[in-house]
Amino acid sequence: ISSAGSPDAVLAEVESGASALASAGGPTPKWFRGATAEYSPSAIAMIRKLGFKIAGFSVNGDGGSLLGAKVTARRIAAAKDGDVIIAHINQPTHAAGEGVVQGLLALKQKGMTFVRLDDAEDVGNDGTTD
Repeated sequence: ISSAGSPDAVLAEVESGASALASAGGPTPKWFRGATAEYSPSAIAMIRKLGFKIAGFSVNGDGGSLLGAKVTARRIAAAKDGDVIIAHINQPTHAAGEGVVQGLLALKQKGMTFVRLDDAEDVGNDGTTD
């Protein structure tokens, strides 16, 4: 996946995502994560100026839904307190989905609880949550 590539493209990506949520009747978004989850300092500043915090992740649970169930379960089950896990559960025919389920169940068995981004501390780097 290529990055947005220009200020106009960043603006279009952010605004089109917010517009799509509004059109679907969803709440006004406060968070943004670009397709690549990689941002230049100028893109961070632009996104923040638009009023969004930038959501990243610390654990790639399923490798874009391409990993098998066992590897996905192991990656997710290894998450630590404060980790943000990304997983692509919109691919029901991929084996990774079962691994997402098993990994989350393993975390729950360890006593982990889950929170929404809005309920977590604003911890980021490079100005992503300032």
